[in-house]
Amino acid sequence: MSAGIRHMTASAIVLDDDDRVLLVRHLKSGLWLYPGGHLEGDEEPAAAAVRETVEETGLAVEVITDPLFAHPAVVTHPAPFAVIEMPVSDKAVGPHHHIDMVYVCRPVPGDAAPVPQLTEVSSAVWVPAADVATLRTPAELPGLIGAATVWAKARR
Repeated sequence: MSAGIRHMTASAIVLDDDDRVLLVRHLKSGLWLYPGGHLEGDEEPAAAAVRETVEETGLAVEVITDPLFAHPAVVTHPAPFAVIEMPVSDKAVGPHHHIDMVYVCRPVPGDAAPVPQLTEVSSAVWVPAADVATLRTPAELPGLIGAATVWAKARR
């Protein structure tokens, strides 16, 4: 895969306690995806994943992470579950690549049903993780969500 233009993005695979995943229907592609988007300025990737989820679905989430190293002399950031690179194309930039830092998240307790931000997505819904493969998604999405589900269960 040639480098070319690369944009940094962050995404959230949001899982609930009922083995469901939060998916959005992307306006431009019509595909079902997990929430995510471009980092803004010097934004931290995990913060971008959380922000994008709120912007696209109205739901507050928190990143699931293993215990982080702590020391007063440094700031430690949660590691993404996966970092994936994919080719994309749009009218503004043309062909380029997204380097996507994918975080696994859970909804903050007490939040209501998702409310799609219609300027960004056409729908936001909870889907049983086992049913993701039946939807129109990118090829890698069902496998990535399946692996994230197993990973998250080990951290409950």
